[in-house]
Amino acid sequence: MAPPKGSEIARGDQGIGFENLFASMKLDEALDEYHRRPGFGTSGRRIEVFANMFSARFKNQGKEANAVYHYDVEINPVVKVANQKKPRILLWAIWNQLLAECSPDVQKALRAGAYDMVKNMYSPFELPSDPWETTITLKEDGGNEDDARRRFKIVITRANVIDLNTVEDFCKGNRQTEQTKEIMLVAIQAMNVLFRQDPTNRFKAVGAQGRRFFTTREPSQISQGGVVYNGFLQSFRWTASGLPAIQLDTAYSAFVEAGNLVDVMNKMVGRGGGGGRGGRGGRGGGRGGVGGGRGGGPGPAIQEVSRSQLKRLNEVLRMAKFKVNHRQSSRIYTMRGLTTQNASELKVFARWQGWRKRRDGHDCCIDEEFPRLPCVSFGKKNYLPMECANLVEFNSIPFSALAAEQTADMIKIAAKRPPERLAMINNWRRELNYQNLPKVKAWGLEVRTEMMRVNARVLAPPAVTYGANKTARTQFGSWNLKGMKFARPGTPLKAWGILSFDNNVNLGVMQQFCNQLVNVLKASGCPVDDPRPILKHYDPDVGIKPVMSELAKEIYKKNNQTDPQLLIVILPRKDGIMYSTVKSVAAEGLVRPLVTQCLQGTKITSDRGLDQYLGNVSMKIHAKLGGVTHEVPNSGLDKTTMLIGADVSHPPAGRGPIQPSIAVTVAAVNGDNVKFASSLRLQEGRVEIIQDLANMVHRHLTTFQQNTKQLPAKIILFRDGVSEGQYGHCVRYELSKIKEAASRFQGYKPKITFIVCAKRHSMRFFATDPKEQDRSGNLPAGTVVDSGCTHPFAFDFYPQAHAGLQGTAKPTHYICVADENGFSADKLQNLCNSLCYTYARATRAVSLVPVAYYADIIAGKARDIVYKDDTSDSATIVSSDSGANNRSDFDELRLKKRLEDNQAFNSVAWYI
Repeated sequence: MAPPKGSEIARGDQGIGFENLFASMKLDEALDEYHRRPGFGTSGRRIEVFANMFSARFKNQGKEANAVYHYDVEINPVVKVANQKKPRILLWAIWNQLLAECSPDVQKALRAGAYDMVKNMYSPFELPSDPWETTITLKEDGGNEDDARRRFKIVITRANVIDLNTVEDFCKGNRQTEQTKEIMLVAIQAMNVLFRQDPTNRFKAVGAQGRRFFTTREPSQISQGGVVYNGFLQSFRWTASGLPAIQLDTAYSAFVEAGNLVDVMNKMVGRGGGGGRGGRGGRGGGRGGVGGGRGGGPGPAIQEVSRSQLKRLNEVLRMAKFKVNHRQSSRIYTMRGLTTQNASELKVFARWQGWRKRRDGHDCCIDEEFPRLPCVSFGKKNYLPMECANLVEFNSIPFSALAAEQTADMIKIAAKRPPERLAMINNWRRELNYQNLPKVKAWGLEVRTEMMRVNARVLAPPAVTYGANKTARTQFGSWNLKGMKFARPGTPLKAWGILSFDNNVNLGVMQQFCNQLVNVLKASGCPVDDPRPILKHYDPDVGIKPVMSELAKEIYKKNNQTDPQLLIVILPRKDGIMYSTVKSVAAEGLVRPLVTQCLQGTKITSDRGLDQYLGNVSMKIHAKLGGVTHEVPNSGLDKTTMLIGADVSHPPAGRGPIQPSIAVTVAAVNGDNVKFASSLRLQEGRVEIIQDLANMVHRHLTTFQQNTKQLPAKIILFRDGVSEGQYGHCVRYELSKIKEAASRFQGYKPKITFIVCAKRHSMRFFATDPKEQDRSGNLPAGTVVDSGCTHPFAFDFYPQAHAGLQGTAKPTHYICVADENGFSADKLQNLCNSLCYTYARATRAVSLVPVAYYADIIAGKARDIVYKDDTSDSATIVSSDSGANNRSDFDELRLKKRLEDNQAFNSVAWYI
């Protein structure tokens, strides 16, 4: 592995290929120039846990022993075609054919090399010439024909020599220069590429980062034409243990079933087979299958689709891969979407016209079997009848397009108790068999077979107080509301109404429920001035907006022109679309925004669990009236501190102009830090930073000053929604904007602490001693890890403040990137743990500090308003002119003017 004499191991001089590599890599990921760890925590009961990391080390010794050559790879067709794309699957096929055909003098370097399927290759051995080039012909279907269109020229040029020792140096806490940090990040990238080589040939890689791999073994059927495949996630990472490690975790993802598009479509719109996960149909129906009705045996194939169904189909099927079945071909095409015109209206191009056997055995033209169904649009103005397309495996269902029933199915499948998940991870480690992979051996790497053991501590729960200074007894991260009154009352409930869209909840049932609810509210300390609200029952087909508008006017008139405080809406089922419509109408469809509380009719008509349900509802209503349910008096904050939570939610992926992102901040209105106000902006789509943060924070500071007659001396900001590679850019920009907001007040310079909250990570912890498990098999609530698997320099830690209820509990990763308040490890960790007990609508600790949680919730509510479902023709027409780089026009202050500027609305927890 040592480089030839006279060559220098690269430690910062950028050679060929570095510019392309660093276009997507961020030096900020190292986090070493930000706030350093002040020490390790000591409070709490010490335990030992497994982290899902497997340490790796280089067996070769010496500074030149662990070096790899970094090569720039160019693959281009010999016969150039305008705008020809080079997808990764094509480049990988070309690369594998190169490995099979390469001459003996280059076999050693190429076969030990790791290719990233873009333009980088790393090898422990040097190629015989620089540059090295060749030409190969890519074979199709096992043929040997010499097609010039499938001939590719490959040029491999050395870019640098990478010192892998920089990774271990970083893990040992050794300070690095900018040059060595760059090389260390390239080395990390090289190692990730190396460990992806074997899985890429054995499993299906899914996702842009290439970290998740799936198998079709043991698929799980879910509703609406979906299937869940299981797999694993792996990532080579630094740690604070002195050695890097491979992080390994289980993975689950939802895909569209493979098969004929018409059959899959029937299942997607409710005409397909049986229930989720391949369950049997209902009485009289066999097991669901192609063409089978849900719970009723085989049903007729759908003959046409509505606009709303077409919208749903396009959400899921856009960019799906398929093959044609009306002629012999193994080529895979990419679907742009389904057309609004059906097969009889749309002229199918001549090259797709032909005859095929219909299902009844007769010949027919390919667009005659389902003439009223839409066509598949692909390529440039190519169209194909749906029945001629067969979906291939591994067409992902976008997370935003998962139906509520599919999400519920997925949770049941993926939620594994910790012992089971631990066993599955270890099984994947054995199957991946790193120690026997030829490439890994050639690189001189050794990966341990046992999970990393790290030290952890269990922090004591804080005291949770209610009205009359009563203290709740916390156990396993939760407590009981029985016999407690809320800590602080809100505005007495007077101007309100109840609206039912459930046919089983008529006026009589509504009145009975209303009486029960009022009794619970009063007993809990939520004042009710008018126990007899206006009750209305409507069929939802009448229209949600006109009904809500009419009832809001009646409440207004009944209460002497006072705006409604609350509208309770009873829905017939757990219906995400109806719920979103109610929230959207309440926010923007009425004269002024209206606080709503949605309930499920099935919950209030069942005696089972009704008391607990009413208790949970009472907490939400109390907060929505401006009350405080409970407090944690000894959280570690003083009256001069203001908490801020911040989040950015990005628009769903789709064709056409990019929609705006939604930026949200939530901040305490006074030094008690139990009541909060929000600020909302629309901003440029898919931009991670909060662009108008200075004005948003200035608004919060002004509110704090108005309520307390002073400005906060300390600001602690918890920032959610930042990807790992954006930490540095986000912190530099947003920290400067907070200071800009403060500078608008003469002589005001608060001390600021900036903490990133990361939820989208794959770190999991498991008890090494079964005695340390709780009833669910998880670690106890309050467990925190701040060493071993954490960052070598940065002030980060993983607290699991909550108790696991379903599956394996996921800790939140906090990274303190700036701290002018001088937090010690113990003080900050205990603060985060205590704050997790202050979530207004629960009697248990949550996984994320509530001020950041609230920002996340508001961003989700705003999505229902901003990204409304549009079932108009323009929403489903597939246009070749729509560009992904275009951005839609929007009013930046739309949400501010509607929600934030309405003081009565924004002063209560309308989002709870």
